[in-house]
Amino acid sequence: MRIVFAPEADLDLDAAVDYLPERNPVAALQLFNDVRSLVQRLAEGHFEGPLRTLSNGAVVRSRPVPPFRIFYKRASDLLEVVRIYHQARQPITR
Repeated sequence: MRIVFAPEADLDLDAAVDYLPERNPVAALQLFNDVRSLVQRLAEGHFEGPLRTLSNGAVVRSRPVPPFRIFYKRASDLLEVVRIYHQARQPITR
């Protein structure tokens, strides 16, 4: 299965990983590895997250990678990561 990160998801991950190294480089690397690992397991079909509706109306699934939540869509041969959103921020779901 092919994995694609939407531009917003790329920006989300970049912002998180750029923020952490100054404060805790080990945590930055761990977060990056945790996100990569979860996305790979999602692509392999090990489990599904619950359905959520984003504020823009898109229906996606989500899984937590504390303190973030990964929002994604699945097609037959594609896993699209839509957002990687910090759970302490204002919700992006309805």
